[in-house]
Parts: sequence; structure tokens; C-alpha cells
Amino acid sequence: MQIGFCGSGHFAALCLELISKSAKPAWVITNAPKPAGRGMQLRVTPVSEAAEKLGVTTYTTEKLSADAGLLEFIKSDTPDLIMVIDFGHMIKEPLLSLPRIGCINIHPSKLPLYRGSAPVQRAIMDGLTETAVTLFKLDAGMDSGPILSQPTVPILPEDDTESLLAKCAKAGCDEIIKYIEQHPAEEWSFMPQDTSAVSYAPKIEKNEGKIEWGRDAHTLINLIRALKYSPGTYCTISGKRLRIHDAEYVRAGGKRGTIIAMEDNMPIVACSDGAVKLISVQPEGKKIQKADEWLRGSRLKIGDVLE
Repeated sequence: MQIGFCGSGHFAALCLELISKSAKPAWVITNAPKPAGRGMQLRVTPVSEAAEKLGVTTYTTEKLSADAGLLEFIKSDTPDLIMVIDFGHMIKEPLLSLPRIGCINIHPSKLPLYRGSAPVQRAIMDGLTETAVTLFKLDAGMDSGPILSQPTVPILPEDDTESLLAKCAKAGCDEIIKYIEQHPAEEWSFMPQDTSAVSYAPKIEKNEGKIEWGRDAHTLINLIRALKYSPGTYCTISGKRLRIHDAEYVRAGGKRGTIIAMEDNMPIVACSDGAVKLISVQPEGKKIQKADEWLRGSRLKIGDVLE
């Protein structure tokens, strides 16, 4: 079975590497390099980097639906299946109908729940203990196509967005490889989604990372787990931003936002219900460090307030 692959982001790169162990794609299409960083130098996508390491022929595009050359290339030698993962482009006709099996997406949620760009972050923020990864055929809508398979993925207390994405990629790629290797195309059966159960996972906005100490401690721990890598969670102290990278729940109480105790020389901050022990932080303009190291330099004490 011949496979094509369209993708751009980190999740897509993980999937490309995993799928290629058993069924290397004939080609990869990814976003064109874009200016990034302080120097605004052109930066290739994570998929482009992964494809180069794998030795897979790669094409780049600004907008696939308007790229006549690439569309003609796909038409001239259409694969049986095109994987479209974390691509950032809406796939339209005639491309949707070109492959014999279709264009298949791996989406890290239990569709129709959490349609959209941030399903893993939203699931962790909502305190779920279980999610799924959905293999489905693309249609003209957003994450709305019929479902091929949906293996369950547990969400452990120690999981963050990075670890859960890796688990979803592994589960999804194991499943698609099973279909590619063990099931002929005529056995691929797709079930429509339950439109009465749809929910959405919109893009994470930077202001969602602001720690509000008036919320309960479990909610704040989930927020930190979900957003620690991007855009980050933060509070302020003495007018300066403090990013919080890791924290633990503590059964304690006190005035919200106040340092109520020290444990292992790390501050415990009261919330509306329970408290949060800061484990690793990043002061404004500095590197990530253990909270006890930061505390020594900041000279904070019990009774001081974080905002």
C-alpha cells in the first residue's frame, strides 16, 4: 500500500517517525519555511526535519489547495492513502477524494469531543483521567469525518501535554499500522460521528496561562500540566512575572496567593481550596530553576503574596 503524508507540527513529526518504522511514506508535504525567533530567520517545520532524517522526499507549500503544481503531482501518482496530521491546511476537493482509501487524520481526542487545535491541553485542563486518539477520514468540515478506530489513552496524574501527545501518537500510529498491514482496503469501515455530542478545543490564548490563586489547587495543577511548555503558566510578584513549570498539590489552606509554609525549602501557596507547592519556576529574564534555589535569591518568606 502506497502512502503519502501531509503534516507540519511536532505531533505530526512524532507520527511520521513512528509510521515510517513500518510503512515509510512515498513523499511528505509540509509547510514552507517561515521567519521565526529574534533574528526572524527562516525555520523549517518539525516534519521537514524528521523527513530529512528519514530520507523521505519532501515538498513544501504555502497553501496546498492553491498549489497547482503539487496537486497535479498528487493526481499523477495518487497513493492509496494520504495521512494528514497537524498540517494547518484545510484539505479540499478534489484532493479529499483522490486516494482510494481517503485522507486519514490522527486526532488526539475522543471525537466528537474536543474538535479543534488544542484537544490534549483542554483535556488535561478539564481534569480528565482518560482520552482517546481518533483515526478518521477527512471531510469538508473540521474534525468531523467518519471514524475508523478510536483506541483509549489513559491520562496519568504526572502527564503533561508533551507526554500525553507522545502517548497519543504511539497509540494512533500503532493502530494505523495495524490497518495498513492486516486489513485490505475493502475492510476499512468508517462510522459517522455523533453530532449531538460535539465539543470544541479552541487554540490556547496566552492569557489563559495566568495563575489566579482564587481558583482551587487541583484546577491550577491541571493548568500548569497543560500549558507548561506553551504558552506557559505564570503569576507576578513585586511586579515581575514568574513562570511556574512544575507544582504539586498540598492539602492546606490560607489566604489566597499567600505563601503559607515551606516544604523542602520550597514555597507552598494557598488557593481557594487546597494549596500548591512550587517545584520549578522561571523568574523574569532568567532560566528555569528549582523553586528552593529561586527562593534563596528572592528572599521571600511566609506571609508574602503572589499575584
